Amino acid sequence: MLYVCKVLCYNSQMRQPRNLTLGFQYRLDRFLHEGFANEESKTYRVINDVVVFLIFFSIASIVIASVEEIYLQYQTFFDVSEYIVVGIFTFEYIANIYVAQKKSSYIFGIWGVIDFLAIAPSYLNIADFRAVKMLRVLRILRFLRLMRMLRLLKLAKHATKEYAKSKASKFDTLKMDLQIYFIALFSVLVIFSTLEYYAEKGVEGTAFTSIPKAMWWGIVTITTVGYGDMYPVTVIGRIVAAFTMLAGLALFGLLMNVIGKSMMSSLFGTTDLENVDVSTKEAKK
Repeated sequence: MLYVCKVLCYNSQMRQPRNLTLGFQYRLDRFLHEGFANEESKTYRVINDVVVFLIFFSIASIVIASVEEIYLQYQTFFDVSEYIVVGIFTFEYIANIYVAQKKSSYIFGIWGVIDFLAIAPSYLNIADFRAVKMLRVLRILRFLRLMRMLRLLKLAKHATKEYAKSKASKFDTLKMDLQIYFIALFSVLVIFSTLEYYAEKGVEGTAFTSIPKAMWWGIVTITTVGYGDMYPVTVIGRIVAAFTMLAGLALFGLLMNVIGKSMMSSLFGTTDLENVDVSTKEAKK
């Protein structure tokens, strides 16, 4: 009898850790699917908001760190915050792979590539390049710092999903149109200003001494004001400037479209020109 009790006691002790492990795996699996696959859940919305905040925080950190005086003073903060952000983005990328029904479709799809590009440059940036010649090291590090700006593309991912949800409501659609426009404006401004900064920073006496200063040039160029206080002198810088001007024209056209839809919605209650023509003809009759 004593032997039977010992056996039962031993089996119960062995079963308990296994049950705890299975319970943890179940809760983790449920959390991942709720947070990264179920777009209607509260957990998904919270995680989505956190990721968007981290994107803006990361981009702001990269822009401010380009000011040498500030970076040298707060180098530890910039480096540690970068590691934390990359760690969270890495967890998000792995979680999206885990919950994807067809993992290869996500990994090689546009959103999977964007999520990968958001983390890969940072890992390559901390790799050991001592075996490479010094000039190549500088070029590689410069390119990798620039590639981190592609995190802005993650905003397009979230904006596209939100736009699909809000199509039914005219007000919400207008709100999303404005959000998409400002995301596009912010992305163009930051990416082209960063490109211009790296293209011109090696020129002696350049005015492009940091990304924030380059962003002032970007605003002036995109809005076609053209003060002339800052201008590129290198070939690459002028090519970047040309694309910035073209992007500014495209953004202006996009803004006019958003404003036009807003006016039609407020005046006629619709954004469809055909419906406006029909209602106008019926009113004349």
